[in-house]
Amino acid sequence: MSISRGYSVARGTMWSAVDKFGIVLLQFVINIVLARMLTPDDFGVVAMIFIFVAVSQTLVDGGFAAALIQKIEPSPTDYSTIFFWNILFSATLYAVIFVAAPIVAEFFGVEHLAMLLRVLGVVVVINALTLVQRTTLRKKLDFKTIAIVDLLAYSISAAVAVLMAHRGCGAWSLVGMHLSIALLSTLLFWSLSSWRPVLAFSAKSLKSLFSYGGYLLIASIMQDVCTHIQGVVIGRKFSAAETGLYNQAKKMDEVASMTLPAVMCQVLFPVYSELQEDKRALSDVLSGNIRMISFVIFPIMMLLIIVARPLFEFLYGAQWLDAVPYFQLLCVGGFFSALYNFCYYAVAAVGRSKELFLWGCYKWGVLLVLLLVGASVSMRGVLVAMVVSNINIWLTNALLAQRYVGYGVTQQIKDIVSALAMTLLCGGVVYWAYNDLELNWLLCVALFVAAYVALAWVCGVGALKEIRTFVVKYLKRRGDDRC
Repeated sequence: MSISRGYSVARGTMWSAVDKFGIVLLQFVINIVLARMLTPDDFGVVAMIFIFVAVSQTLVDGGFAAALIQKIEPSPTDYSTIFFWNILFSATLYAVIFVAAPIVAEFFGVEHLAMLLRVLGVVVVINALTLVQRTTLRKKLDFKTIAIVDLLAYSISAAVAVLMAHRGCGAWSLVGMHLSIALLSTLLFWSLSSWRPVLAFSAKSLKSLFSYGGYLLIASIMQDVCTHIQGVVIGRKFSAAETGLYNQAKKMDEVASMTLPAVMCQVLFPVYSELQEDKRALSDVLSGNIRMISFVIFPIMMLLIIVARPLFEFLYGAQWLDAVPYFQLLCVGGFFSALYNFCYYAVAAVGRSKELFLWGCYKWGVLLVLLLVGASVSMRGVLVAMVVSNINIWLTNALLAQRYVGYGVTQQIKDIVSALAMTLLCGGVVYWAYNDLELNWLLCVALFVAAYVALAWVCGVGALKEIRTFVVKYLKRRGDDRC
């Protein structure tokens, strides 16, 4: 990778981190505020219907965003074709949502779900107006503009949600927040992005992009369905309150296990695509990414498992303590969910979208079977099923990376074993200190961090050096540019 490109990646990662971590911080704060103003039932009701919006949004994307990024030089006609297609298709999907809303409400046995879904579904049409703008910015690694849009939109929308909750709007507060984010993002993207559609639509272009993106589309749909169907299964089998507890635990887990990986994958997919002809270089970059992410995420997940109860009580209050065992089990799965998208995007970058689709049928089919079996036992059975599924998804993607990128499973295990060993060692010590010595949980957090970093430094763990080099390179180049 060239020095200038390496700087662009570092700069993109920094701005993507500002975006993702800024959003996560805002979500974290607003979640705490709303959790004290709303009930688990309010969160559960919205969680029940969000799958329909999420799947519709994936259908609108159609894998075209990934196809435009993977294509080395897409034409203006390519971009405009996808833009107009998105508008038409999203309007059609919203019509389906509108008609099906009463059926969904009857399925869950909650009468007011129909109106909630009809209003929330408008988000699909609004977001279709900005998909191409966001994609062009991602392709140029202009994550600064994306960060500005996302943070402004979410900040204002969070204020809207709090105001609505304060006025007693209940679940409508959450719907209002999602709708506000979509509206404000559209306004800001069209104001800050220079891209504009031309009056052109090419069936040939649509077919060409779909030949790559279509497989990713179906794979993404299966992923979204199986990810969000957890809420459907839980909402159907258990109460709205239990659904709300699960949803809160899942949000907390995703903050820790998915935020940083999402930052890196968003920036690295265009980079992986540029390296698609050089498998050796792609494998080396992927290996470094896995080392860095496991070094950071593994200790976070372990620490959260240990201090989950006092953390939930401190953040959300006693009414959410029943979510703690849900959260701890989800964190176990987080060790694997933090890793699997890196291999996925590397395989996508080399054009193996069909293989991702075929193996996606297997991965998400297994998840669905596990969920149904788990739900027939208990809520804990559902969560254990999700952990097993995460292991299966990681292993499947690892095997695909071995076959199509040349990044062997043995090497992948070597890349994560040092972080895992240090995590388990430090975790055992802190768990003993917290339970047997009854140390304050905040003191235990500090003890864990200090022990982990010190052990990594003493052992000369490569990931620590790679992270330091990555940051220093970015800061040095930024200083040179200012001079």
